[in-house]
Amino acid sequence: MKRLIWMSAAAVMLFWTLAAGREIHVSKAGSDSAAGDAQRPYVTIGKAAAVAQAGDTVIVHAGVYREHIKPARGGDSEERRIAYRAAADEQVFIKGSERIDSWKRQAAGVWKAELRNAFFGDYNPYALNVSGGWLNYGQWHHRGDVYLNGEAFYEKQTVDEVAATQNSWHCAVQGDTTIITANFGDANPNTELTEINVRESLFMPEITGLRYITVDGFHFAHAAANWAPPVLDLQTGAVGTRMGKHWVIENCTITNARCVGIILGHAPGVDYEDIEAFGDHVVRNNVIRRCGQAGIAGQKGATRSLIAGNLIEETNYRREFGGWETAAIKFHNSVDTVIRGNLIRGVYRQKEGAFGIWIDFGNQGVRISGNLIYHCEAETVFLEMNHGPTLVDNNILIGRPTRANSEATVFAHNLFVDSGYVYTPDTDRRSGYFKPHTTITVGRKTGTAQDDKWYNNIFVRKGLDDVKDANGYASDYNAFLAGARKSRFGDEHSVVDAYAAEAVVRDEPLGATVEFTVNEAAPGVTGPRVDAELVGVFPTVGQTIEDRYGRPIAVDRDMQGNERRVNAPGPLAELRAGKNTVVWSLGPRR
Repeated sequence: MKRLIWMSAAAVMLFWTLAAGREIHVSKAGSDSAAGDAQRPYVTIGKAAAVAQAGDTVIVHAGVYREHIKPARGGDSEERRIAYRAAADEQVFIKGSERIDSWKRQAAGVWKAELRNAFFGDYNPYALNVSGGWLNYGQWHHRGDVYLNGEAFYEKQTVDEVAATQNSWHCAVQGDTTIITANFGDANPNTELTEINVRESLFMPEITGLRYITVDGFHFAHAAANWAPPVLDLQTGAVGTRMGKHWVIENCTITNARCVGIILGHAPGVDYEDIEAFGDHVVRNNVIRRCGQAGIAGQKGATRSLIAGNLIEETNYRREFGGWETAAIKFHNSVDTVIRGNLIRGVYRQKEGAFGIWIDFGNQGVRISGNLIYHCEAETVFLEMNHGPTLVDNNILIGRPTRANSEATVFAHNLFVDSGYVYTPDTDRRSGYFKPHTTITVGRKTGTAQDDKWYNNIFVRKGLDDVKDANGYASDYNAFLAGARKSRFGDEHSVVDAYAAEAVVRDEPLGATVEFTVNEAAPGVTGPRVDAELVGVFPTVGQTIEDRYGRPIAVDRDMQGNERRVNAPGPLAELRAGKNTVVWSLGPRR
């Protein structure tokens, strides 16, 4: 009996050991022929990714790792994830670039590097242009990039232009050699930190559908992935889930992705009618900046995902190339996705695109809540060809309107500053809608206005007076200030007041502060609670505003999470006459 008890205890210990997994360590002082533990770490993250099993945690120590990490497998449950984490209080950089110190001076400021094509392996970004659907300008640009001390240069079409322009570069592939010419001004590229893109992605598997992977605390930079429209069989970016499920991407910084920072999209071999096969990701508390196409994007793969607390800024800041895929966040055909509490600023363009949040074509059950969006060169929010319900609540949208050719959108408790509403019907296309809380298509419709609702919002300078009435439209309990005008089809209990309301945004390195003023008129408006009972069931999709489990939603908290005791307009539960302050700051980092 004693021996049986001892064996049982050993079995329990073995079970918990397997469940908890082991720690695999990676260090720049390690070796891939070592054991991979804390005392004998590996030297590459790729080695750890090749051997990690469900329940393991890969701890990466400080340094610059120039590799594309391709996980060989995922975890098998929430309790047995495979987690990749930067070591506590250590800076870990994962770069798609290589340092080049073989430049030869050609003229004042102008240097040339000649590299054998074999240097790039099977992916030479200087032999490949950015290309793909809805890329409408700058198609001559390549997927490579050149950086001097972390600053990206501008690509030029001729060597003569490079000679005339500091911080620029040109490339040419001649036979088996790639030639890069760049203008470094007074800097010597062989003694400064000079890097060039060489890798397509930084953290993305070659296997579709991996589950339960955590990516936490890394600095990613310099990915050379292509433009990623929704029609591709495989969408790539700096970090990508490849249609996996239950990924967590958090506390990371992603900088200078040539096109997309985090891609949650299309990969071959996925049953898109099985909602349990993909999605369910959490992307939170990341800083994503200076990506050429989008900070976060994807076709279908964002389904049931939470995108929360991210700072996304300076998208397409160089305006080199772009088109109808340029946005800080852009999703197609996603179901029950929540985009909450993000700060989006600085989305730029030459021509088309440049939206803050772009929910494009056949999305259903999306909630856009508590976001702060400003400094976009196109609309802050674009809802394109969706059949609802879409809930847009508790946001602060400054400077550009919301644009739509969708139906069944509920706008509740937002602050719109110089940001009205523009509807542009689209009757030439038909997008799908789904059986509620599935990805099973049950019908297709054109982009025709109906069933939109506006409740408990504040409008400053621009309102709803240009919005034409449509079937099922409703608007009430809003505050229209500083020249903003109410709708033609509702607003019986709304207030229109000439008070010169103002809103000022102060940028901070990892956040922003908004101060806005109202007079007594706005807090004096008391509306009903915006919930499923108020808005009703939308006829096209046969559902109301509800979460992924079909539970009705009530907008009973403000953008900061405070409970609403009264339903005053705008994103703050305690709206007061005079100055109101909203502070957005990045969440605590590990």
